[in-house]
Amino acid sequence: MEQINKYRSSIVLGLLGLFLILFVFYMFAIRPVNNDIAMQDDEISLLGQEQEILVNKINQLKSAEKEAGADKDTMLAAIPQGDDSEGLILQLQRIGNSSHAKLKDIGFLLAESSEISAWTQIKPEATGRLKELKMAVVVEGSYAEINEWLKQLHDLPRIIAIDSFSFQRPYEFPSPGKPGSILTANVSFTAFFES
Repeated sequence: MEQINKYRSSIVLGLLGLFLILFVFYMFAIRPVNNDIAMQDDEISLLGQEQEILVNKINQLKSAEKEAGADKDTMLAAIPQGDDSEGLILQLQRIGNSSHAKLKDIGFLLAESSEISAWTQIKPEATGRLKELKMAVVVEGSYAEINEWLKQLHDLPRIIAIDSFSFQRPYEFPSPGKPGSILTANVSFTAFFES
């Protein structure tokens, strides 16, 4: 014990020196590493947020691309390449079958010049290769059947403008046992296509 008392100040100084060495080691070795770890954690969280933002933006672009593809398909269906008169005649026959109106006659004429610039106020240069297919059809059926036929014609994906519509006098008049007379309708319309 005397030895401890004799060297007490040296021991305290030695312990204080060790404490200072540990403190300096902590301040210059361990603490910067902890700060670096905290900064790296912050960077990782920022990168995670950036990744989430990028994933959301990619998903938005993909959905916009799908919508643009759907819009392009809709436009191609609305204004097909070439007159596709055979396809249009088949569509008119399908409409006739589903509406139960009889398609009596179909006539068509490929117009040399497009009159679309006259009624759309668009310059003829802007309409470019847009051409017209003038069609005239004769449809026979009841008023409801002809009305349904016109609705289905209107609902076709192709751009169609009805130019004229008229009824001929019915050859069969309603009687108490019959629901209505058979009407004949003359319909003229224009289908547009790109040449």
